[in-house]
Amino acid sequence: MTGKARQLTGFLAFPKKVTFVAATVFSGALLFSVPTSAQEGANLDDIQRQLSDSTDAENGTNPTKLTTQMGLQYSYNKINPNLNNGLLEFFYQHPIGDGSKALKLTIPFAENPNLRQNSNLFEDNAVGDVSLTFLNVFHLTPKAGTAYSAELFFDTASKGAGYGQMVLETSLFYAMFLDNGAIFAPAWVQTFGLEGGNSAGQKLNITTLDFYYVPKLPNRKLFMTFDPAIVHNWESNDTFGSLQVTYGMLTGQLFGGDSQVFIKPGIGIGKDAPFDWSFEVGFKVLNF
Repeated sequence: MTGKARQLTGFLAFPKKVTFVAATVFSGALLFSVPTSAQEGANLDDIQRQLSDSTDAENGTNPTKLTTQMGLQYSYNKINPNLNNGLLEFFYQHPIGDGSKALKLTIPFAENPNLRQNSNLFEDNAVGDVSLTFLNVFHLTPKAGTAYSAELFFDTASKGAGYGQMVLETSLFYAMFLDNGAIFAPAWVQTFGLEGGNSAGQKLNITTLDFYYVPKLPNRKLFMTFDPAIVHNWESNDTFGSLQVTYGMLTGQLFGGDSQVFIKPGIGIGKDAPFDWSFEVGFKVLNF
């Protein structure tokens, strides 16, 4: 449910700069852990087992179930009739301790439309802003769960393929496990630059209100998610909406885990939206 701002703001062309402040902020997020009340009468494994029976928790749609997973996904964004960009991402997530916390590494390869010279996928793409995410589910019962995440984007991108500065994206969400087996997990996401702006003097401060919903389907090999959001850019004073819908299918055992494929079309809503539509396809293995 995080990472929306990265897709919606496009790719900026600014040189690199690394600051001690950014590392300190992220380190503090890792060290700060709200005392967990995940047990509340049962241990974490028992609660997750109950959720797996009542919801489709094993397909990765339950945001409070932090399993080992890795995958590859490609998103295509149509910015306007004459401009588009693409983002290829590899990610790996690993739980920590009792499974209430996890670390996730994301390595993107970003297509920069401003520097495009030919149609060669590898020549037109460069490493984007590598990110590291810390996730913490600090409250979990059979009825609801609360978690936060902190994702630090390092300024590793080639010119024109990233933020141009180190960026921190934080999120806080509350997941409700409904009686019909569905999941509703609204979230507040804040994305901001850590260096007071990039080399062009542009600052980053974006708020996203996300309304993630997972219906329970009759066929447990299939899954869907609905992800509407409202986004406000505090620097440009732009407000717009977006909607992404995921269609996925489990594809059997692989590497000791559950493999799946998915597609995720999306649209921008409102005159301030920085893209017209998007489309994402991906493959992942989880629970290994």
